[in-house]
Amino acid sequence: MKIVVFGSINMDYIARVLHLPIPGETIIGYDFQRLPGGKGANQAVACARLGAEVMMIGCVGSDIFGDNIVNELKNSGMDVSRISRNNRVSTGVALIIVNKTGENNIIVIPGANGEVGKNELMILEGALEKGDILLLQLEIPIGIVLQAAILGKEKKVTVILDPAPAQKFPGELLKMNTIKKLMN
Repeated sequence: MKIVVFGSINMDYIARVLHLPIPGETIIGYDFQRLPGGKGANQAVACARLGAEVMMIGCVGSDIFGDNIVNELKNSGMDVSRISRNNRVSTGVALIIVNKTGENNIIVIPGANGEVGKNELMILEGALEKGDILLLQLEIPIGIVLQAAILGKEKKVTVILDPAPAQKFPGELLKMNTIKKLMN
């Protein structure tokens, strides 16, 4: 099974705290990590770890974070040859605060994810010739997600949309039956 993931790639900055701060409050955390992330990249890594043949398509900045993330994704066993670079903006970043019970606050700065567009759609069109499943999420421009779903349907691959992060999106995506139940 060949899975094409089309979506976001971020550098995640994760701070662990006992409780989430209230507005104006300064608290002390107890752990910090910097890890590759983004809803698209996370999907790709999960699929690769389950043994699927995975191709990641997205965009990172021409910066050290982009270099690190692409290397990490490659080391996860997926094809990263179709990840594009943008030298006008930075790699996407997520600032994540997690409390001891797992509740979190997340701020995403899209960076290169916000620039995913026609170039990446052209890359996707060629990649779908070799794919069985197309995984999408909503951390890249919604119009591009819709166009990707249309391409997937035209190429007769199974299109799965994880509608996260939660936001309004075109009803046409629902009409295409792209939202599948991801968990039992």
